[in-house]
Amino acid sequence: MTGFGVTFRLLWRRSLVFWLIWVLVLSSFMPASLSQYSTLVPAGPEGKAMLEGLAGDPTMRAILGPPFDLTVAGGFVFWRVGAFTAVMAGFMSGLGIIRATRAEEEDGRIELIRAGAVARHAPLAAAVALALLWNLVLAVVVAASMAALTTPLSGALASGLAIATCGAVFTGVGAVAAQLFASARTARYWTLGITLGGLYVVRALVDGANTPGDHNPALDVLQWLNPLTWPALVRPYADERFWVLLLPTALATALVALAFRLESVRDHGSGLWAARPGHAVAPRYLSSAWGLAWRLHRGALIGWSVGILVMTPAIGRLAQQAVGLLEGDSAYAEVVRRMGGGAKGLVDAFTVAMLGLVVVVIALMAVTMLLRLDGEETAGHAEAILATATSRATLAGSHLVLAGVAAVLLSLLGGGLLHLAAGIEGQPGRAFVDGVQAAAALLPGTALVVGVVVLLIGWAPRALPLAWAVVGWSIVASWFGALIGFPDWLLKLQPWGHLPKLPAESFTWGAVLMETAVAAFLVGLGLVGYRRRDIRGR
Repeated sequence: MTGFGVTFRLLWRRSLVFWLIWVLVLSSFMPASLSQYSTLVPAGPEGKAMLEGLAGDPTMRAILGPPFDLTVAGGFVFWRVGAFTAVMAGFMSGLGIIRATRAEEEDGRIELIRAGAVARHAPLAAAVALALLWNLVLAVVVAASMAALTTPLSGALASGLAIATCGAVFTGVGAVAAQLFASARTARYWTLGITLGGLYVVRALVDGANTPGDHNPALDVLQWLNPLTWPALVRPYADERFWVLLLPTALATALVALAFRLESVRDHGSGLWAARPGHAVAPRYLSSAWGLAWRLHRGALIGWSVGILVMTPAIGRLAQQAVGLLEGDSAYAEVVRRMGGGAKGLVDAFTVAMLGLVVVVIALMAVTMLLRLDGEETAGHAEAILATATSRATLAGSHLVLAGVAAVLLSLLGGGLLHLAAGIEGQPGRAFVDGVQAAAALLPGTALVVGVVVLLIGWAPRALPLAWAVVGWSIVASWFGALIGFPDWLLKLQPWGHLPKLPAESFTWGAVLMETAVAAFLVGLGLVGYRRRDIRGR
């Protein structure tokens, strides 16, 4: 294929850091969790009873997937973090393939490449090959690290391949979405939000309802139809079934072939699903930057709001079940307490830990909304707006205020609903108020993340991936740090680490005021930079 090698090398250079960071982070989950197995699972009958309770609990199955042999370290670790790693490999692959195809085409780079002696399908082929290569690297690193830690080679190999083939499937999904939609943003929404998110919800519902030992034909069929369940059905460290890997391999091959076919029948720069034509006359609110910002973020805000307001009560309802399961297990109870700011009561610890994860997810929403400001600039839209009487401060402020207000409201409502569903207090009204207060105490951390993003947009827009690194590290520290055994100072090395975690800790003003002041300073400094620097365009 003419031009494949040149295009592949170009994509390799442009995306090396992206893939390398993802692979290094994902490949560390299983080995790090394996190091804590002997600490978390006591020896003898006590450990066996605990594992049976974990495997039989519908909440744990819904969160982690179907368990098989948890009595061996490798099987327990794959159930604990392996299936999650496979989901994140799909997330990585979907982002990577859209970044290398639809985003490059949207920015006009693929048109420049095709102006040379390059075959029509060479850019897509190079992007698919690069994504599959990095998934293979992930498989090798996972398998080698698990085998080096004295787990059976067959289980280590099955783990790596199960994770990598899940990534391959979403390479195909992302490649198809890149042909269907003319916008990289829409392609990401359908690949990661609708497809990956939808399949995860279905998997959680099916696995939570599927009782071990009972054979429900309908649920069994749904398990085998869901690509996110296939990594677990390979059964690493539990009489491996390598033939199951043929399912994701066949699906990935079919999706990639479909992507090539779709690319051959569409025009360059467009998608097969054309965008709907707008109204003949624009609404009056679109005459201002504030109205335009609302229109740009409206769909995403609705999606994020529905997700948060549905997710938080569901997490709260898990509190009593999860705590009842952990009451007799001191090792896991200690992990939950560390995640929950050292709270003595397990219900309090669980809700604090879950609220800490919710606020990070909401900060992720704020980051994506603010990055839309940078996206509008690189697409050339901001230059057209600033050619009118709209000032740079107004343009930046419209996105900043909308992101900030949305983050505050969703954090407070999410905290109140989580505590209300968990039933911490006998009076529902009091529980809701306590949840709102707990979320309010964590808002300076979200403000600090927003400040970092605004600072980067104002002074170093090319360094914006650092914002993703801050949020990504916060998720790792909040969700895996206590389990892996990170020291306390490392667990707190994140925007929310030093803030008071109510009701586990008493409220203090020191960290709250300090982070609020720093966040305000960063936002102000970033806006100064945005007003002074050159506006980028196409």
